[in-house]
Amino acid sequence: MNTELLSSVWTHLTQIQPVRGEGIYLYDAQGQRYTDFTSGIGVTNTGHCHPKVVAAIKAQADQLFFGQMNIVISPVALALAESLNEVTPPALDQFFFANSGAEAVDTRARPVFLRQQWRGGR
Repeated sequence: MNTELLSSVWTHLTQIQPVRGEGIYLYDAQGQRYTDFTSGIGVTNTGHCHPKVVAAIKAQADQLFFGQMNIVISPVALALAESLNEVTPPALDQFFFANSGAEAVDTRARPVFLRQQWRGGR
């Protein structure tokens, strides 16, 4: 495939084009196996296609594919918050779910920004 059509914003350390993954391995279209040393980044910390993760994704997709957190209240998110509340210190009594580090940083920075605004920018 023509990789020149991709933006140069991201560099690529390899030219591997995986078509499937299993555990810590990636496979290209010719069946060549590669060890994926980056599989802990993001959502693949259990490895590629872990059977329990695949089953959970399929079960959730059968029920509800997506519900925007600031529009609807997901029962799954509420259940997760309740579970987290049982195992975290009492001072951690609210939970914010985000899909990236950017939202997490923005959420943490917002109170500081608002406090600075309230204090007149000092």
